[in-house]
Amino acid sequence: ALFSPSPESDPLQLRDAASRANVFRFNTSHRLADYQYLLFATHGVLPQDTGQVTQPALVLSYPQNNGYLTMADVFGLRLNAKLVTLSACNTGRGEEVRGEGVLGLTRAFMYAGTPAVAVTLWSVESFSAKTLSVGMFRFLKALHNPAQALQAIKRCMARGEEGENYQHPYYWAPFVVFGDAGAINASAIAVDTLQ
Repeated sequence: ALFSPSPESDPLQLRDAASRANVFRFNTSHRLADYQYLLFATHGVLPQDTGQVTQPALVLSYPQNNGYLTMADVFGLRLNAKLVTLSACNTGRGEEVRGEGVLGLTRAFMYAGTPAVAVTLWSVESFSAKTLSVGMFRFLKALHNPAQALQAIKRCMARGEEGENYQHPYYWAPFVVFGDAGAINASAIAVDTLQ
């Protein structure tokens, strides 16, 4: 709603539609490259969190039926997004490879074609993650800079403007932006399994 996308752009993939199959369908039809912003509001898992995956992954609809969007899957996507936001637990973590850095979802999304990825460095509380993500995009519309937008919503939360309970750094500190956080603008898609 913040960016008023056209209904034809199919901007929201909620609940059952927030599936691994739909991500691949959008990718195969080259529609993923149409979006300048991608938001995955879902769960994130690391291999040690579950026996279901061997690499960092996003949990999409129907995880019991191969509903994990893994790091390897993301490497195969073709994006043109200016910013990908992963509003889920531990999305900035991965395997530390000597001489290479952290191999995880952040790097995968950058290789797939986005210059900036907003991720979390530890487990996050759901309501504060939603507040922070929505606030970041609200500020992004005005500021056109992901790092400044994230900083603005973090300051609001720290001052208690988003609710007194969310002033503590636990609720807003895990969110960071990696990559080129320069000026950006335009269309968006959201993938949300937590609605």
